[in-house]
This record gives sequence, structure tokens and C-alpha cells, in this order.
Amino acid sequence: MPLLFSKHIRLNLHSAAQQTLRFGTWQITEDETYFREDLPLTPEEEADLARFKGIRRLEWLASRWLLHILTGANIRLPLVKNAFAKPFFLHRPELHCSLSHSHGIVGAMLSDSICGCDLQVLVEKMPRLASKFLHVEEARFLQNYSKTEQFELMHVFWTAKESLYKAYGLKELDFRGHIRLDPFQWSESTAEATGWIRKDDFLQSYQMYFEKTALPDDGGAFVWTVCVEKRQPHFPAK
Repeated sequence: MPLLFSKHIRLNLHSAAQQTLRFGTWQITEDETYFREDLPLTPEEEADLARFKGIRRLEWLASRWLLHILTGANIRLPLVKNAFAKPFFLHRPELHCSLSHSHGIVGAMLSDSICGCDLQVLVEKMPRLASKFLHVEEARFLQNYSKTEQFELMHVFWTAKESLYKAYGLKELDFRGHIRLDPFQWSESTAEATGWIRKDDFLQSYQMYFEKTALPDDGGAFVWTVCVEKRQPHFPAK
């Protein structure tokens, strides 16, 4: 079954409000024909798809088909991209979405608020990359955990910052300096935390949820993150 899971996630944005979002993941085992049969594309989408080959092409198709499933719409809502390549629904701009892919697994997210999602299959090279996206305080935070947990948490921070980058949507962010996560408790491979972006005059915080999910048949695992914009921002002291 290619659909790994689809769930509603309830996040506490502040003391008086909650946000329920929809998120799903799909492991690709099908060929292009499977997605093409029930995935009508606009000419603009066809042109975008033509840029890709191989697994990346399948990920493009599968992520949009999964997003269509999450909407529950009888007729697919076409996606367009803004000037910064952020996708949105052409005829439902009030419905926010986000897409992600990694090694043949895709994720899709729907929310009533500005949002972002990201997933990453656990890869051995992540410790070598961590210094490029971890702030010194975040690297110090990892020292509270075992080596195995540190490896998982590097993927958490990577997907968290990627999801925040997507929610921001304007590019040109320094992952170490502009994007940060408040300390959180990583327990039983899940956590909820506050993340925030501070760049020039832009200040915004986001509520986040992380989880590690095992793949079927001992096929490894992946970490995924979802985030939504807080309506009452919280920021730590500089």
C-alpha cells in the first residue's frame, strides 16, 4: 500500500486557539501511468513537470496526487507557483499547502494558515552536513541526547528548518542565523516545539510537530516536520 499514512494534527498556536492540519505521506511503488490516469494537469503544470526525469518526475506527480487526496475534492484543484516557486491553489488561495519528497517518499500538507512541511529519509551523511544548518546553541542542545538520538535530531532540525523556509516562502535565509528552534523534549520519536524566523524587519514564530516514522519491511525510517504560522508570535530574547 503506497499510502503510508494520512492524519489530522492538532497544534496549539496559543492559549485560546488550535490549528488542525492535514498531512500525509506516500511511498512510490507505481509508474507514471498510475498517477497520470487521474491527475489532470494544466499547461503550466505540464511545463513544470517536463523539467524533471526519473524518480524526481515520479515524486512531482505523486506529491500532487497525494495533495489531491487530502483535499477530498471530486475535481482536482490545480496548483500554481508564485514568483518564489511556492505552490498555491489557483482557485482556493485561502487554503494553504506544502509539498516535500525524499528518496521516493513524498509528503503533502493542507492548512488554513501559512504552513510548511518537509520529510527526510535518514541518511548517513547528515552529521557531516549538520554544521551548515545548526546554530551553536542548537548543537549544544543535541549533547543532551545519546549518539543515536543525536543522529535522529539532526534530521529533525534539518526538516524543521526546511519546513520553516517553505512557510516563509521568500528564499535567501541563513539556516543557522535566521531560522531557530526553541528547546524541546524528544521522546518516543516525536516532539512539538516553537520555531521562528528573524531576518531584518521580519519576525515570525511557528508551531511545529516532528516525528520519526519507520518504513515497511525494515526499509529504514524517515523524519517529517509540519509547521503553521502563529497568530500571536512568540520570540526568545536575542
